[in-house]
Amino acid sequence: MKEYIPDYYKDFQCIADQCKDSCCIGWEIMIDSKSYKKYQNVKGEFRDRLMKGIDHEGTPAFHLDDHDRCVFLNQKNLCDIYIELGEDALCEICTQHPRFHNEYGNIRQTGLGMACEEATRLMFETKEFGLCQIQGTNTESTDDFDESVLEIQLWILDLLKKKENPVEQRIEQIFDVVQGIQDHLNQTGEILNTWKNDPIKKNHILSQMREETYIKNWISIYQELDFMEPKIQKMFCKMEPMPCMIKEQGIDESYMEHLMSYFIYRYFMKSCEDNNLIDKVKFAILSCLIIEQMNEYCKRNHILKTPQEIARIYSKEIEYSQENMEIIFEELLFG
Repeated sequence: MKEYIPDYYKDFQCIADQCKDSCCIGWEIMIDSKSYKKYQNVKGEFRDRLMKGIDHEGTPAFHLDDHDRCVFLNQKNLCDIYIELGEDALCEICTQHPRFHNEYGNIRQTGLGMACEEATRLMFETKEFGLCQIQGTNTESTDDFDESVLEIQLWILDLLKKKENPVEQRIEQIFDVVQGIQDHLNQTGEILNTWKNDPIKKNHILSQMREETYIKNWISIYQELDFMEPKIQKMFCKMEPMPCMIKEQGIDESYMEHLMSYFIYRYFMKSCEDNNLIDKVKFAILSCLIIEQMNEYCKRNHILKTPQEIARIYSKEIEYSQENMEIIFEELLFG
């Protein structure tokens, strides 16, 4: 099996009570069946509190209190299940978050979701988005299409690290190449292995996507999404399209490099499911542009949010809502 992880993945460790935006607050925490059976067999004084703290109807989940805190999150922002029963008693979602795993045949890619502030810190403080390949023992075969998509993804991630050209020029090149691949795929059902040498049509995608009407349309779409924090929705409702670029906000180019790399790494291989490579690239670019707008809005309105915080907020509100992601990708497909 070809298994990949970001360079910083092994450095991740939950910072627990030091976290400013705990994943134990505001999130619905579902309990996997294995953990649920384990909880039902717990003995001793803690059992009654544990059983009362679980919603047993339908898919089991931990109750949230009136402040949307998991009832087992104590006033020191530490988990009482962990304290009383040990780390092995944590349910799957608590031990896995913010990790994600994508598998396609003989290819497995593992990473850290940007909704977690510690994962985001590690990502942005790493010089560049690098990958480690781990050779596994699984001999399951991978079809040629999956291998071709992987090759394109790795080429994109490598190009984003080449600082000889401005990051926006690299993004333009990525879009142009993938659009050419997509056009040929739509016509023939195949990805030719000569895609690196095929003539490239210049699309000037960033100029098009930064046009006021385009940004305004997407802001109106984001206004209608389902937000965990109402104040973020209010931000989009007040937001006006601003013709800005990351460098004009005084933010280093590596910020966009890391954002693009993250979104490409997390979503591009999903093209194996629908043969739609270009919309994964569009989503990565769109996310960067919306995050640009959020940064500029905060800057102009004297809202004290760092670029890292804004990226994390975007991830939390957009990526971790299946409904939001479906709406955005549907708009990308038919818009």
